[in-house]
Amino acid sequence: VLALGHTERFLSFVVSHGSFELTAIAIAGGAGLMLGDAFVHPGRRTRLEALRARGLEAVQVAGGAAVMLVVAALIEAFWSPSPIPAMVKYIVGGLLWTLVAFYLSLSGARR
Repeated sequence: VLALGHTERFLSFVVSHGSFELTAIAIAGGAGLMLGDAFVHPGRRTRLEALRARGLEAVQVAGGAAVMLVVAALIEAFWSPSPIPAMVKYIVGGLLWTLVAFYLSLSGARR
């Protein structure tokens, strides 16, 4: 697509929903790694107990990733293909990337 000269069209399409979609994919992978870590390193628990304990946390993390994927799907369905100028899409995309980074930087912080 990029080699055929559609660079601006492609990038303006993906920049906005990419922040939610790519981050959600990475977070979902982290949830899977939580389960794998519980299986490989159960500590003083049995593997099943460790999987149950970490599984509850992993489901919460995966649920958050699912919400992010729904947001990405809505942006991809309604905003990305719209005839809005590419520069506006780049600005909004940059703001969405900033919003996601800001949220993730504060989401685990304790008060």
